[in-house]
Amino acid sequence: MMVEASTLVASDGRSVDQPSLTNASDQLPLVADRLCEILLSGGGFDAIYRHILAVPGKRIRSAMALACARLLPSAAAVPLRGAVDVACAIEMIHEASLVHDDICDGSLLRRDAPSVPAAFGVRTAARAGFHLVGTALQVLARVLADNPAVFARLGEAPGVTYLDRISDLSFGQLIETLPPAVDDAAMRRHYELVAGAKTGTLFRLACSYGGTAGGLDHDQLCALMRYADQIALAFQIMDDVRDIEGGPSLGKEACGDLDRRVPTWPVIEWLATRPGSHEMWLSRLTSSADIQVDLVRSGATHASRAVAVRAAQTACRAIDAFPPSPAREQLRELSVRVVSR
Repeated sequence: MMVEASTLVASDGRSVDQPSLTNASDQLPLVADRLCEILLSGGGFDAIYRHILAVPGKRIRSAMALACARLLPSAAAVPLRGAVDVACAIEMIHEASLVHDDICDGSLLRRDAPSVPAAFGVRTAARAGFHLVGTALQVLARVLADNPAVFARLGEAPGVTYLDRISDLSFGQLIETLPPAVDDAAMRRHYELVAGAKTGTLFRLACSYGGTAGGLDHDQLCALMRYADQIALAFQIMDDVRDIEGGPSLGKEACGDLDRRVPTWPVIEWLATRPGSHEMWLSRLTSSADIQVDLVRSGATHASRAVAVRAAQTACRAIDAFPPSPAREQLRELSVRVVSR
């Protein structure tokens, strides 16, 4: 049965339609204010950071970290200020990854504004990206140092992603450009590997550090890893759908992956169902515009949305391990938000 992208079914059977995320966003102004406090320090990168902060994203990762830090009423949880700093650190790493992503892809736009490399030059953008990551690590280290009991066993839980896996971000970016032969099963496995590294790494970090800050045990952190992986898959598929469909909400150039012949999930669906698609895809004489038109007509983007919705539903089931709470509901709402973009 086809599931519409605007609706998910919660574990209690009720429909959840595009939420306002009022509760989840209650603490996000604290993240915005704290990011300004951390980054606008009178240093040489202030102009770049003002540029980034002027067009913020949806702050999904910081909202995720804050919700994970409040899943249980735990005496071991860090104070709100520390949880906000954890969320800020994750957000800074994310912004740095976008800066370097725009350098690699030669992107001129980001969130309907000039990308950092387009506005400030590639060399300056690269340095700012490294500086952002360094600042994020300093902020995170300070939270860990201020809360030694909470983070005493950090990194010891098998199967839980911490900063020792941050290189997976660049690994995902690299292997995305090395797709397998045009074989359906191999392409789907490759896509899931890329999404898990390129997109899932930061979602898992938001959940692992947020959850650890909230005093969660190993089994609970593993449940959050499953949640993060499925949200990442849904997020990446929807990002690819939007890249193909374009429109004013995209905020950047459309069809960049088609131009580079990157086999995104909608492309994989198209190749699996559309007669003649293999020849179009492999021929350098076929323009990305022609592929885009045929791909949308084939229904591949609609089928991809259905896959994203199923992944988001699986994510919601993963957090059934936690008792009902506003924080758990915020994580459910985030899953709806991802597929409703």
